[in-house]
Amino acid sequence: MPRKPDPTLKPAIIEKVAEHLHETKLEAVSVRSLGRVLGTSAYPIVYHFGSRDALIDAVVEHLDRGIAQDSLDPGADVGALRAWLTAVFGGLGHRDRLLAARLTFELGAVESLDGRERERLVQRGHVASVAAWCTAHGYDAGDAQDAAVDAIRAARGAQWATLVDPDENDVDAALGTIADRLARLSVA
Repeated sequence: MPRKPDPTLKPAIIEKVAEHLHETKLEAVSVRSLGRVLGTSAYPIVYHFGSRDALIDAVVEHLDRGIAQDSLDPGADVGALRAWLTAVFGGLGHRDRLLAARLTFELGAVESLDGRERERLVQRGHVASVAAWCTAHGYDAGDAQDAAVDAIRAARGAQWATLVDPDENDVDAALGTIADRLARLSVA
């Protein structure tokens, strides 16, 4: 009779790997090395996640818990837009948010090489959210889409700048500026 999988093992693996990744470059991580970190073979990783990339995706989702559920109300004011941008792209003073942003960039930079599209879909979702906000605030459809693409690119750029040079960049302030600029350009 086969054993039932331990339901606490998968979350425990995610927690331990997340902790390990705070001090480890993603390129230095393999299924075998993660098995060593866990004090086991690679089998539990492959069994629960299928691959290293799927495990890293699970870590990012774990670190970003709650953020993905936060949606931007198209009719919300600029303060809510600012708060949404900060929730999605900012807060890098928090250790786990910083790691999630770093992993997102590392994964997103190479995902098209292996046919994955998780980060691309997340990016497009962010653009759609901001485009809906812009449309609700008086932008015409084409301008709303262009403004949203520019805003999300600027938000990602601010996030990246903070990852690269945290002492010289304040991502949260930059995100507030992006929100204020979108509001100034609206006609509603």
